[in-house]
Amino acid sequence: MDQAEDVKRRLMDGNGLFKSTADPCMLSKLSKKQEPFVAILACSDSRVDPEKVFNLSLGSAFVVRTAGNCASDPSVLGSLEYATAHLGIKAIVVMGHTGCGAVKASCECCDVANLKSVMADIDVAKSTLKGLDAKDQDKVAETNVRVQMRRLVDCSAVIGEAVRKERLAVYGAMFDIQTGAVRFV
Repeated sequence: MDQAEDVKRRLMDGNGLFKSTADPCMLSKLSKKQEPFVAILACSDSRVDPEKVFNLSLGSAFVVRTAGNCASDPSVLGSLEYATAHLGIKAIVVMGHTGCGAVKASCECCDVANLKSVMADIDVAKSTLKGLDAKDQDKVAETNVRVQMRRLVDCSAVIGEAVRKERLAVYGAMFDIQTGAVRFV
């Protein structure tokens, strides 16, 4: 239990530092309304923090994170539809990354019960890579980004219509964990 208390203490210390350095005017403005310019669907990997990767300030991005940056779950689609319909975002970025553990699990047929739905999403990307070794996990991750982009447009009437009416763009990106670089795909 001491380790759990240490975790809680670290989080509270971090929040104390945040509160002591945050601009009170900015916090006051954010408390009244959120106005992100972009939504980002990213992996929940602890090494992938979209706000830091893109150097964004608090309130700039509406971020949804799932293992493997997968978009098939209704709560993911609903969240991104909310950002599209009610927050006025101009773009959605689906961001995958190198060394993705969810992709690795899918490529290695990991047997974790609740990860199977994520692996099924990533299997769609693997199936489009005919002739490519599924062991090339970074290529699978990039293909998965493209599959999830298409899924957002095809499976969400709200997002699909906004794209067709040119009120919204959907971009794909890959974050290289080793270099810190983002490449749009």
